[in-house]
This record gives sequence, C-alpha cells and structure tokens, in this order.
Amino acid sequence: MMSKKKLALASAVAAALALPVSAFATTAGYFQLGYSTISDGMAGASAALPQDSMIQATNPAGIAMVGNHLDLGVAGFWPFRGYTSGIAGHSGCSAAGCGPMPNPGQIGSNTNFFLIPHIGYSQKLSHDNYVGLAMYGNGGMNTNYHTPNATATVPYSGPYYGGQAGVSLTQMFLQLTYARRFLRHDAVGLSLIYAYQRFSADGLAGFEGFSASPNNMTGKGTATSDGVGFKVGGQFQIFPGLNVGIAFSPRMTMSKFSKYSGLFAGQGRMDIPANGVVGLAFEPTNRQAIDFDFQRIFYGDVPAVGDPTIITTSSTGYPALPSGAFGSTNGSGFGWQDIDVYKIGYQYKATRDTTWRVGFAYNNQPIQQSQLLLNILAPGVIQRHVTVGLTTRVARGQDVSLAAMYGLPQALYGNAPAALGGAPIKIEMHEYQVEANWGWKF
Repeated sequence: MMSKKKLALASAVAAALALPVSAFATTAGYFQLGYSTISDGMAGASAALPQDSMIQATNPAGIAMVGNHLDLGVAGFWPFRGYTSGIAGHSGCSAAGCGPMPNPGQIGSNTNFFLIPHIGYSQKLSHDNYVGLAMYGNGGMNTNYHTPNATATVPYSGPYYGGQAGVSLTQMFLQLTYARRFLRHDAVGLSLIYAYQRFSADGLAGFEGFSASPNNMTGKGTATSDGVGFKVGGQFQIFPGLNVGIAFSPRMTMSKFSKYSGLFAGQGRMDIPANGVVGLAFEPTNRQAIDFDFQRIFYGDVPAVGDPTIITTSSTGYPALPSGAFGSTNGSGFGWQDIDVYKIGYQYKATRDTTWRVGFAYNNQPIQQSQLLLNILAPGVIQRHVTVGLTTRVARGQDVSLAAMYGLPQALYGNAPAALGGAPIKIEMHEYQVEANWGWKF
C-alpha cells in the first residue's frame, strides 16, 4: 500500500503537471503579494513566519520549519481596469497619421475573471535536511479592449484608433528547493527555478512606425519564452518569539519572444526582475503573531519593462522616438520603476482548530506619470490592499484555509506626449480575490 509520503509526492507531481496556464493580472505591479492562501490572509507577509509548503516561493529556508506538508489551492481573481482620455490636439498631423494617439472616451477592459492555482510540497529527507516542490504564477499585463465606445469622438473600440487592442502576459514558475536546518530555529535554503512565459499583443499598429522591427510588433499570436534562475533564503531566531527571514532572487534571463522582437527591448527579451524580501515575525503569545515584510522588486532593471517611452517632435514636425526604437537594444519600454512593498499581517489562534488573519500592504507607484500612453495596456497602478483569512482543521493533519483580498481603487492621471496631441489620460484599477487551500501535514 502506498505510504503517506509517496502519496503526497505523487499528488504534488500530478497537480503540477495538470496545473493550467492562465492569464491574469496581479497586485504589486505584476508580482503577487503572497503565494499561499495563509500568507495572502496576511497581505503576503510571511518571510519570517513559515506555515505551509508554499513558503518556499517567498523564502526557501522556510520549508525546514514546516516539515512534511502538501498544499493545493486556487484563487479566483477579479481585476477591473480601464482608461479615460480627452480629445487630443493633433499638433499638425491627422488622427490617422499622427501615431498612437489615445481614442477619446472611457473604455474598460473586458475579461475580468481569472483562476490562479498553486501547489506546494515539502518533506524532511533526513536529520536537518529538507526538500520541496512548488508551482505558482505571476502575470499582470492583461487587458482586452474591444467594447464599442459610444462616448468616443471616433467610435472605434480599443484605445489607439484601431479596433480591438490588448496584451496578455502569463508567468509560471516551477521551483525545486533544498533547505538545511541548523541549531534549533535557524535554516538556510536554495531554490532552482524554471520559469515559463506566454505573451500576445493586438491593436498596436499605431506604434509600428516607432519599431525597429515593425512586422514583429503586434498581432503575432501567442509567443513563449523560458529561463532558469534561483532564489536563496535564510530563517533565523533573534530571541524566543522574534524571528527574521530574508530571501533574494537575482534577475532571471529569459529566452526572447521572437514573434514580438519589434515590441520588447533587446529584440523581444523580457526577463524576470530581481526581487528581495526581509521579514520580521513577532509572537507575543502562543496564540498571536505579527509579521512585517519589506520587499523590493527591481522592475527598472529590465529594459522591456523599465525603459521609458519618450516621444517628441522631430525637426520635420513629425513624432520621433529619442528613447530608442521599440525592440532595439535598451529601446523604449513601459517605463516602470523599482517598487518597495510593505506588508503587515496579524494572526490570532482563536481555538485549537481555528486561526484568523488580517493584513494590509502598500507599495509605491510603479508607473511614471509621463508613461500613461503605453500603460493603458498594463494599468498596474494599485498601491493598497486589505486582506482577511481563516484556517480551520477539518481532520487529523488536514486543514482548509480561506483568504480574501480587496485592492483599493487607484487612478493615475497624466497626458499623452505633446507630439501626439497631449490628450489627458487617466488609467485606473481595482480588484478582488478569494482563495482556498487544502493543506495536509503528514
């Protein structure tokens, strides 16, 4: 008869292989706040407070404190995003020939529901040695503008005077982890990470005149990319009731989206940004825990994401791109900045079988005010999130966790480049998420 450990491992592998690849928008830019239902109940604060096998996605060292554990979960995610634009002064060129001027009016992005699954597995190999497996995702540049716009001066759908427009980015990660425990409360961990990306873009014909490869700018279907990286982490006790967790993952080099070599800087390369976290967990009683995480995501170091798009008027009176053609080495991009994310969570063990959680997260704005034209496609402007969560034991060694998140409405105001008429633009977003996880400690 199959042992519990073999059954758990087989379940984890089967779930990983069956995990669907879904496109979705996420929270701190296009990173998730947390990668498990338990941590999401505390707004993602978990680096120093490992409680399930998904901790390895945040801090690889944490699985040494979790032991033998299997987690299967899924979140339902509802992002509502869109833009509003005023009428542009055409600055000496016609609407059709001036470039990607925003279509005036108010347009919301369609497709507002996504499923985000995750699986995690951790196991003690021998004295002080642990291994883990996790699969999870990011995403975020997902928009789909195709509703006819009755309020627009020119009644096309989409944001750029050209019909349906939008982009879809999905990032999935398969993570293998090794952790070693030393002393009683300290551990270090290392993860090897395989990343897989899918991307598509439509309706960007207005930008083709600014591309180094205009035939590879838009409407090329789904492109894929992959790469390998790693994450290191540590878990340490300062004194009883106070722990610190730290983890870092350097920039992950990805293969190029060859179909979109005229869009992303570096002939279609979109790497995974470096990111790091430091967490502090305080347990004033055996029923309470307060966790604070500080995370930094280095969006600005990835040219396709961080390089700005600067459009000016040339000496001949037509728009020009001094920031570099789309698709060229260090060419124009979405103009995202590095962000700092502050997460605080509180949990209270009300009874032997029930634990409650609340959390709040804040991050600075990733999108520069001067970069709204292209970021109509990627309006990741939300800065504040509130969360609640619950874990209840349903059987010996088994529990069910629930979490809910609300991303507070956020808008960013600016203007299109003056060379394209300078139309006022507002991009905005709010979001909801509910999540469930089944955990088995064996």
